[in-house]
Amino acid sequence: MARWSLHPTAHASARILLIPTAFGMDIQAPTAILNAGADLCAFEPCLGIDVDSLAIGQLSGLMDEPPFSMCEAAVQQALRRQQWPVLLPSGMPASWGAIRAVWKHHPLLTVVHWGAHANILASAEQMQGDPEVGYGTWSWLERIYQYQLGLVYVGLRSSTGRGWQWIQEHQTPVFLAHQGWDPQQLVAALPPHPVFLVIDSNVLDPSVIPTVSYPEPGGLAWSDLLDNCRAIFAARPVLGVALGGLTVANGTKQAARSLARLLNWLLACHAFYADQSNKKTPEGSLESAGK
Repeated sequence: MARWSLHPTAHASARILLIPTAFGMDIQAPTAILNAGADLCAFEPCLGIDVDSLAIGQLSGLMDEPPFSMCEAAVQQALRRQQWPVLLPSGMPASWGAIRAVWKHHPLLTVVHWGAHANILASAEQMQGDPEVGYGTWSWLERIYQYQLGLVYVGLRSSTGRGWQWIQEHQTPVFLAHQGWDPQQLVAALPPHPVFLVIDSNVLDPSVIPTVSYPEPGGLAWSDLLDNCRAIFAARPVLGVALGGLTVANGTKQAARSLARLLNWLLACHAFYADQSNKKTPEGSLESAGK
């Protein structure tokens, strides 16, 4: 079973660090994902990577709140130790702490947001009012624009009218879930800079992950998510990941297992593509299948 779940590496020798963070209502969600790893085989045949062979550590669960300084500090420390940070937040606004930490090390950063919702209200009153309002579920991505980071939406299928206008005015690349696209089209839309992946589990269709706060029909298929993530790892340095959005309810166990499998895939992609000299395509992979 997956070693990162049952037997994490000691912090001092870890090369990858999992950071479970509780924020919002479903504080047990990060633990559910970690525990679900106990039911997984960690080997990824498509990449030929045994994730159990990687040095993966775990922090004890954090309890954080806006402006998510504890998340930022944890990721900052991981980066100083040359560890790859993986935030597992119960609420996606906590991703901002991790993004800010990575941005301080790499000012030219692009955030790739995988999710059903735009999470933008773009209200002038909110932008100038109580700062904690700007970290809510429906507005935290506005911070990315304030910091002038690159942003790409993947899997979007819901937005306020004002938020959509904001996205269009800022010429933000958007890949709507219903459109269908080749992974290389997504890669072509990315600036030539390192990226940080924010993966809200509602990017997947509710038939795959039903236990999310605001499910939207017509989400990405499982294979599409994996293929597009892999294409990004192959094309750009991925400096970290935030993976969350799970709610604790009936059916959480199976949903958590799916997210644990997704986490295992992301860890394998990181291991395969971290060495930029390792660009050989494994037998049976997507690229070789298309040749």
